[in-house]
Amino acid sequence: MDETLRDLLGIRTVNLRPSKFHSEVHGFSCLGVADSVPDITSQYEEVFIWHASHGILPITGSELTRWALDAPMGFHWILSERPVEGELEKMESMEVVIWGPEDVSHWLGEAVLMGELVAKAPEEESPPQAPNVRILENSPLHRSLPPLIDPSSWLSQRGMEGIGYSPVLLEARLWTVTGHLRGPNGELDSGTWSLFEDPWSPSLSILEDLETLQQAPDLRKLEPKSDTWISQDRFSDEVGKLLEVRRKGSYEESNISGSVRSIILQRWTFSSDDADIYFSPINIPGWIIHFETNKILHGRNGRLYES
Repeated sequence: MDETLRDLLGIRTVNLRPSKFHSEVHGFSCLGVADSVPDITSQYEEVFIWHASHGILPITGSELTRWALDAPMGFHWILSERPVEGELEKMESMEVVIWGPEDVSHWLGEAVLMGELVAKAPEEESPPQAPNVRILENSPLHRSLPPLIDPSSWLSQRGMEGIGYSPVLLEARLWTVTGHLRGPNGELDSGTWSLFEDPWSPSLSILEDLETLQQAPDLRKLEPKSDTWISQDRFSDEVGKLLEVRRKGSYEESNISGSVRSIILQRWTFSSDDADIYFSPINIPGWIIHFETNKILHGRNGRLYES
């Protein structure tokens, strides 16, 4: 839909150009900036044009407020494929016009009838390919994370003193990711990150301090269910979410009184195109708690699991 809207905006607007501001803000993508738009009236010198893509839930007032806090000052036109149920409080430095799904559909349909857009049947697309990420299984390293709980205290706090327990190790993975973060203008910042995959929770998190790892004792190791490990496709998505960061940048805006330079947060995303990703086995401390039916006590989160 973004490309269709850009094509029509290229016809309907005056001097449509990319925005110097970051292109995505809280689910709203900026399609560009135009000097004017004949379909709407504005007293501002330029119009920021945004697109809210299709979604299950409507746009709420709080969602619009979050967007407005990060959007630049000026006049904004939002083309939304989602119903709009909330309102944006008036702001002195900002004016916003929102078109809902019916307005956008009517606008596009009118363009087709006028010959500005050509309607085509959708072409069959090939199945999406997994990102080009090399997964290398590293040689086993018998390391373990330190426990965060004491089993005796855990039992005592629950009034279960005297119940026996036996130490075990729970299998997990330590992922090493080497790649780049890509900035809003195509800048690259290389780095290496350590990620801890806990299939028992299940969860994936950044492991900041590798120095806390210990030599694993010679204990019985328990395997999680095979379907609790993160798949390669899902792993790539999760890595992107974990490693994405916001960094301070500057944005210069011109108006009648001159230029104003603002400090903004710019999004840097993880690029998986040339990433090297591999994992080493790692262990989580745990205990078999000898209830009538044995349970596994997780040594990091303090939760019980079926043995």
